[in-house]
Amino acid sequence: MISTTLTDGRVKHTTPGWVGYQNPGEPMTKTKWLKDGVKYWEVKSSISKNTYLVTRNISGKIECECKGFMFRKMCKHISEIL
Repeated sequence: MISTTLTDGRVKHTTPGWVGYQNPGEPMTKTKWLKDGVKYWEVKSSISKNTYLVTRNISGKIECECKGFMFRKMCKHISEIL
């Protein structure tokens, strides 16, 4: 694994197929890992203060981590991206 400190203080960890971003002062277990070849969007909720991660994989499948997507397989966060 290769680790690099970014100008904003975060640490970028790179390993084959993955990139992780660790915020300053947080342990490695809190690192947010992103898979190569997957497109990511952070979408803020219009109702709450939550931010949800919407992903599109290599085959084009779009998913959201919100409860609406979990139950209905579609949500307003995905509609916002599309």
